[in-house]
Amino acid sequence: MSWLEQLFLTYENAIKNPDNQNASRKPLLPPYHTLQNSHVEIILDENGNFKDANPVNDKADQEIIIPCTEKSASRTSGEAPHPLCDKIQYCARDYQGNKKSYFNSYFSLLKSWREFDANNKFLSAIYLYVEKGNLCKDILSTNKLSLKSNQDIGDLLVRWIVEIPDENDSKCWKREDLFESWKRYCEAESSIEDVCFVSGKKTVVAINHPKRIRNSGDGAKLISSNDKEEFTFLGKFCLNENGKEKLSTQAAVVSVDVSQKAHSALRWLIERQGFKNGDQVIVAFTTSIKTTPDIFASTNALFDESNEKLIEETSNASYSDLGQAFAKKLNSKMAGYRAELGNTDKIIVMGLDSAGPGRIAVTYYRELGGSEFLDRIETWHLQMAWHFYVRVENAGKKKQKLGGYTILAPAPSIIAEACYGPKRDEDFLKFKRSVIERLLPCIIDGSPIPVDLLNTVVRKVSNPLAYPKEKHWQWEQALSVACALFRCYSERNTNLKIKYDMALEKNRNDRDYLYGRLLAVAENIEEIALNVAKENRETNAARLMQQFADHPYSTWRNIESALRPYVSRLNVNRPGFLKNMQTLLDEIHGLFKPGDYENDTRLSGLYLLGYHCQRLEFKVAKNEHNLEENNNE
Repeated sequence: MSWLEQLFLTYENAIKNPDNQNASRKPLLPPYHTLQNSHVEIILDENGNFKDANPVNDKADQEIIIPCTEKSASRTSGEAPHPLCDKIQYCARDYQGNKKSYFNSYFSLLKSWREFDANNKFLSAIYLYVEKGNLCKDILSTNKLSLKSNQDIGDLLVRWIVEIPDENDSKCWKREDLFESWKRYCEAESSIEDVCFVSGKKTVVAINHPKRIRNSGDGAKLISSNDKEEFTFLGKFCLNENGKEKLSTQAAVVSVDVSQKAHSALRWLIERQGFKNGDQVIVAFTTSIKTTPDIFASTNALFDESNEKLIEETSNASYSDLGQAFAKKLNSKMAGYRAELGNTDKIIVMGLDSAGPGRIAVTYYRELGGSEFLDRIETWHLQMAWHFYVRVENAGKKKQKLGGYTILAPAPSIIAEACYGPKRDEDFLKFKRSVIERLLPCIIDGSPIPVDLLNTVVRKVSNPLAYPKEKHWQWEQALSVACALFRCYSERNTNLKIKYDMALEKNRNDRDYLYGRLLAVAENIEEIALNVAKENRETNAARLMQQFADHPYSTWRNIESALRPYVSRLNVNRPGFLKNMQTLLDEIHGLFKPGDYENDTRLSGLYLLGYHCQRLEFKVAKNEHNLEENNNE
């Protein structure tokens, strides 16, 4: 029950500060209230006389706070009226549609509340009007309501406006005096008491717990303890003194106050700062409502830089940078969070997902100190940092995308896309959810990168021709993801503990790394030769990359043979460039340890690091060459 306690404390702290509540589109709900989408607005005078009815067509204005009972807040079917705003099948005595009428139970609850707070003018006006029983007739008489085909008027939810002289706000769903009146009524009516598992106090116990946690249409619950038909509790609990079942309170004893406030806080936090991916929700928060870094953000999103700043960084990127500037900027950003959070603030990371029809499971839960949490976020970004290809919208030409490399750690959603490949089908969202769930412990707990995810993205990247030519940038991104994952995997794996640089390591003699460099050199030679001849087609290095990854020695001999006509062409047109490339090939061949070059076994993801770093090194040389030509002009 720790998560309930932390959410309850969060609610108590948030409710004291209105500024915190304004940071979210969803309001922090008062106890015994819920959110519902309204469809029809009824306008009354202070004596309960009908004035007008208007459809609520603006979706942004439909969601309102309404009073509810424990049972009505969690109703899925059956009779459970809300006390004030509800569907027409509940509110209208004259309803004669296809739905079952529940007017009597609604009116009885409204009457009981009105008798409890007889001096409330808004409540009395609504009661007097509902008692007349003309709701359907009055709505239809305005001719403003247009129902869709097969839509029943009984499904429309009614909200009330009571126009009373000298009252500033006539909208009942915004009046705090009505919120407080209903809270007092519920507390007076509650009778079942027990010791709350969360607070440790003997108080009124919640029998039904709220739903609509992830969104207003979410019917699933985190706590459900009223299953008497499927025998979930068979053999575990006993009967009470009267021989009747007492299953719900024995299964989960949580007070109404704690349950209402904890669920309201969770709903509010999800909307305010939660990560959503379909039914999957992950949220990190402090009970003190202080700002925490987004655990699923890429580093450039964490830095919150403008597009113009990102364009400047990609334009001035140094591919020989070992990441010092990046680490310094990340440390500075984290220092700001450390100053905000301090060492004593507790950070809670909570993951939710559907466990079945009508049920939500807590799939992940951690409580960490503020300093420990920030250390792990910073470690993730440092170990996953790599030269990433990014596309940024040009401020001058909004439809134009500018591409370039900058150092960052990718967002888990980008990692999932790279693992899945270029095609997106109906299974992608399920796959993405699984990947994100598996990466969460890597971010928060410092767990090793799952080796199957690493191998998957390495295989995808080793087949560049699977990516459409117009979306080559997706392959570039996937290549960066593969390098980042392998780098982080190698550093965290207890059997390896190897840290690779982001810049080209010219003296590294690992077989796989060197073969990756050879592939990049062959690709560069062929690209320049094709450019000289003004030919636009894929290189042999790209076409044979998958085969090269599986059988590097035998495939390299084929690639080397295919380079001969391009070498002849460059010997005439670009002899200086060709000489440099041949010298480089000789240097790389000279770094192989005895027997490694002839080893034809499959390459690991390390070959992509050598390949990518060597490609970026060529970009440095090209930029320097262009700069020298411009200076000579």
